[in-house]
Formats: sequence, C-alpha cells, structure tokens
Amino acid sequence: MMRRSTDSRPRRHARPLVLTLTLTAALMPMGVGAQVFGFLDQDAVRYFRGDDTRLMSDNLTAVLDEPDDDASGDWRNPETGSYGRAVVEKAFEHQGMSCRRARISYHAGGVDDTSVADLCKVEGAWKVLRLPE
Repeated sequence: MMRRSTDSRPRRHARPLVLTLTLTAALMPMGVGAQVFGFLDQDAVRYFRGDDTRLMSDNLTAVLDEPDDDASGDWRNPETGSYGRAVVEKAFEHQGMSCRRARISYHAGGVDDTSVADLCKVEGAWKVLRLPE
C-alpha cells in the first residue's frame, strides 16, 4: 500500500487496510454506498462529500468493464475538489470467474490514498475477491 498525505494535521493511527474488512472466502458485492469502499484506506475516503462515492464507484465499474487489460479512468467532483483514478493492473481468472486487479487512487480533504484490490465479475457485478499484499 502506498500512502501520501498532504494533510499537515496530526494523524491518528489509521486501521491497517487489511483489517478494514475481514475478507474470507466470501465475495463482497460492488455497488454505490460507503460500505462498498470499506476495503479502501479510510484516510481520504472519510472526507468524501456529495457525489464523491458515486463518482468513484461509477468510474471503477467503467474501468473494470473495459475490454482492455490495461484500462484506466479518472473521476473528479468539481463541487468538492475530490478526484481519483482507477487502473487495471492485470486480468486473470479465478475459479472460472473473470477477475482484475485494480489500483484505486483518490484524493479528498487534502489527503491522497491508494489501494489495490482483486475484483471478480459475479452475476453481472464486480465483487472484491481479495486484497493483495
């Protein structure tokens, strides 16, 4: 996990990314809502306002749905100043499912964060498989 912060305020200890969610064999559905991004490092996400979550979710879904194995896309909310990028790092199969590793970078409230997740398409929706170390 790469972490850059432009926030000069004293930082409280953030929960490690892996502990943010307990990912066992179950896959978690992707959809709009704060619970969807529980796997993301929470430092920048906690500053999301307005349509930030929807814009990030829509961008991630669009990037994952692209046929190119190196797809990428950016999002920006001019109302809040938040922005981010999703990049497919690799495509693979897992137990017959089409999967992709995505690097998700985002900025909100003066904080930059990046997370990586393996996501698989299950019944038409992208779901978190695991968080690679």
